[in-house]
Amino acid sequence: MMAAATNSHSSKFSLRNTQSVIRIGYCVFFLLLTACAPAPTTPFIPPALKSNPTAAATIISLWTVTPAQASPGVDRPTLSAALSAEATIAILPSPTPTCQNSLKYLADITIPDGTVALAGERIDKQWQVQNDGSCDWSGQYTLRLVEGFPPLGAEISQALYPARAGSQVTLQIIFSAPPAAGVYRSAWQAYDPQGNPFGETVYIEIIVQ
Repeated sequence: MMAAATNSHSSKFSLRNTQSVIRIGYCVFFLLLTACAPAPTTPFIPPALKSNPTAAATIISLWTVTPAQASPGVDRPTLSAALSAEATIAILPSPTPTCQNSLKYLADITIPDGTVALAGERIDKQWQVQNDGSCDWSGQYTLRLVEGFPPLGAEISQALYPARAGSQVTLQIIFSAPPAAGVYRSAWQAYDPQGNPFGETVYIEIIVQ
């Protein structure tokens, strides 16, 4: 009876010891597992970049419409400056207008119309005219045949006598009477250096017998 009780007590003690060992083993294992686990990592957040505008951003800021966005030290045209520029242009003197060419016939000095001439005779024709334009006649002005053929032995383009605006001058051309009898008439007109005709025409009329 004693032996049976002793054996029963030993079995319970052994079972308790085994359970205690198992619990201690679980605790040790859990502690080891916790100690060896990697520490939680904090997600990486890149540092914020310092404000440093690029050259392109700077160029864009110079051309923005809002004045507050323009870079300091850059002059921007204002409405008042534009109006001042227009006002300055408005008060500038206008350019001097181009002068006007004109010729006025006054009289025949020699060889009136209808003068009788001999065949081959030398004819000194002179006209009194006035430069009644605002341009001075220079050596580049000419007197040209505009009507009549033949030109009575004269060159069809003659130098126009130089004359200041408003002055009177004498035009002269040396002609030659044709060999055949008849009435001969020719007209001459002044031209400016650009080849533009102007003024009244002058005439010569002769009768060859």
